[in-house]
Amino acid sequence: MKKIICVLMTLLFSPIAYAQIVGAKMDNNNGRYGFVDASGKWVVQPKYVHATWNSKQRIGIVRMQYQVFGMIDETGKTVYPIEKYIHYIRLSSLLNSNKMTNYVQLTDFNMNNGLGDMNGRLLIPCQYSGFSVLDTHPQYTFISVLDTKHKEGLADAQGKIIFPCEYKSFYIIKNTSEPFIKITGTNRKEGLATKEGVILLPCQYEKITIRTDKKEYIEATNSEGKVGLYSFDGKVIVPELFHKLFIMSDECIYTTKYVGEETLEGIYSYKDRKEVIPCIYKKVIYRDDHVFVTDVENKEGIFDTKGNVVIPIGTYDELKKVDKNFYSMRKGSKWGLWGNGRELLSCQYDDAITFKDGVAKVKQDGEIKIIKNLLTDDQQIEIVRSTPLKSDKKKRGIVVSRYPAPDSDVDKNIPTTNKQTDDNFAFIICNENYPDAPVPYALNDGRMFREYCQKTLGIPEKNINLYEDATFGNIIAAVDKIKSIAEAYEGNAKIIFYYAGHGFPDEKKNTAYLLPIDGNASDITTTGYSLAKLYKELSELNVISAFVFLDACFSGTKREDQMLAESRGVAIKVKEETPRGNLLVFSAAQGDETAHQLEEKHHGLFTYYILKELQASNGEVEMGDLTKSVIKQVKRQSVVINNKIQTPTVIPSLALGNHWQTMKLK
Repeated sequence: MKKIICVLMTLLFSPIAYAQIVGAKMDNNNGRYGFVDASGKWVVQPKYVHATWNSKQRIGIVRMQYQVFGMIDETGKTVYPIEKYIHYIRLSSLLNSNKMTNYVQLTDFNMNNGLGDMNGRLLIPCQYSGFSVLDTHPQYTFISVLDTKHKEGLADAQGKIIFPCEYKSFYIIKNTSEPFIKITGTNRKEGLATKEGVILLPCQYEKITIRTDKKEYIEATNSEGKVGLYSFDGKVIVPELFHKLFIMSDECIYTTKYVGEETLEGIYSYKDRKEVIPCIYKKVIYRDDHVFVTDVENKEGIFDTKGNVVIPIGTYDELKKVDKNFYSMRKGSKWGLWGNGRELLSCQYDDAITFKDGVAKVKQDGEIKIIKNLLTDDQQIEIVRSTPLKSDKKKRGIVVSRYPAPDSDVDKNIPTTNKQTDDNFAFIICNENYPDAPVPYALNDGRMFREYCQKTLGIPEKNINLYEDATFGNIIAAVDKIKSIAEAYEGNAKIIFYYAGHGFPDEKKNTAYLLPIDGNASDITTTGYSLAKLYKELSELNVISAFVFLDACFSGTKREDQMLAESRGVAIKVKEETPRGNLLVFSAAQGDETAHQLEEKHHGLFTYYILKELQASNGEVEMGDLTKSVIKQVKRQSVVINNKIQTPTVIPSLALGNHWQTMKLK
């Protein structure tokens, strides 16, 4: 068995039966060269003056006499006979994407060069001064040929002449699916052709580039420095009228012209083959399917991509898109509003107008104004009203309550602390003097809550923000300031948000709103501040904690159990919004219940018992104990005094888990 295995191994690894050349060798007897196999035996007898072996291509170059060359393969077979060629045989190889392509450059007795393959086939006759294989396209090989007058031509991989020797140079463009050939003529101008030799653009351009942004195009620059775009079949897309082109969409191109020292811009539609916005503007910006232009006098206007005027140019100094068909425009330092093809609001406001949820907050001469319901769904102009809202307390004067001042047990002997919490902030809104439905004791509630924040919880006076009879603009400003503080304190701030006033439901969606002092219950979705929005804004804050206290109900009733809107006959139960993040909400009543006042104490029932707990604990009470006690006392007192159920509700975010019960306001 061992003998059989040894025989098989010997057969398996034994040398190939026929001889193969492994190298060239000189015979010491006659001084001639031949070729030997691996055992040193002659495969080609020593008869050449000189011989070399190329082990990579496995061919031999032989010389019989001075400068007379030939070539043999690895078996000794003659590929190129030495009788026909003189001076030199040179190998030229190129790694193609599919295979190794090798060429043999031949020089005849007249010193003219030709090109052959490795099998002895002459591809290009010996009538050229030189060759070079051009940097190739991944799938194609091209050979540059040079005549005796140093003019260049081009051949394909099989030696077929594509261009005769009438040009200065060729360059293969590779970043396209099919190769294109850039030609430089003897006039040093550039042109473009296909791989088959079809001239697309004649040699009359200073520069030719293939553009591959958005789509593939040929860009040609003429002797005047103007640029045109052409398709790959040589057809004009954009004529040579502009100095620069930038493809901005599938239909349009930015255009640029140089006029003297000025640079002017416009837009050309290559879909419609025309200039839709003439190249006469200082700046052109494409944004949201509209084109913003600035003329040489720095006035702005807006066009659509078809060149139709949206806002005429020459009147406004700056334009900003607000939403859909709304634009805020500036003239000098004042802003106005444009929509539906005309000026809706003249330029009279201090800042650009931006709408959110159908409402815009603007300033006019330092006063905040609220602009509402500018356009209805059918795009008809309907400016409902513009309500002046003075933010300067001195201009508004002191807010006066029509109810008795606070004089109960919680309004006296307020505990004080020497420890200040500089990273705690309080925002207190107390809305009492609604034009048609005042909220009894709301100002007392807010003012005393402020006293407890400063004295008992140790919140610095500068960190406490009190908004009495707050307007829509005041509430927006308060929430904006909360967000700014949270950002500035980078996660190290604590926020307390307190609200006493009317809440009101949206009957259609059963959602709740805070009612600003200038709000309208019959138009609550526009003039109210959404509770869901408030929760969302506070939930997204990067803060240690955010506590919300709401001494309001959202059923549509007053503290005195009357309906807030005359048209309403029953209380509405709104759906409960869920806070997120580090937010905890403690509200005065559930669903369709009413938040009552405690007449003898001159406070809201809910607020009174919150202050009572802070007083008894010197502000050290944990939230679990505070909410438990307040819920218990409010439920009892409401039934006894008002013959009505009022159930305060605590809603912590899921992220707080049970941790909220041990948290403190300090």
